[in-house]
Amino acid sequence: MSAYIATADYEVIDRAPLTLVVGDLVRPGQTDTDWPGWVWVTAITGRGSYVPEEILTPQPDGTARVTQPFHARDLTVKKGDTIESLREVKGWHWCKNATTEGWLPAYLLRPTDPT
Repeated sequence: MSAYIATADYEVIDRAPLTLVVGDLVRPGQTDTDWPGWVWVTAITGRGSYVPEEILTPQPDGTARVTQPFHARDLTVKKGDTIESLREVKGWHWCKNATTEGWLPAYLLRPTDPT
């Protein structure tokens, strides 16, 4: 775990983010050209989101099975907020602040200890 400072405000846009559990079947779509390693999926509920390619196992029928839990919740931060990164996945960090957890793009984060 590493501590970071938010370098800009970041506002959550999707108030009902996709949640996936191990074993869910999804329909993969386009790979994100701005974020290599992330692919758009549509769940059986019709909700969609970008997810890391590495959590999907392709199935013969064109679907993919989810191999790790995933939540597409972003984290709202204000410039100067201190947050903790719990893990990094292909340019995004799963972070925690004082009240919640969610995703933030790496370009918004500056290490608190730049050594």
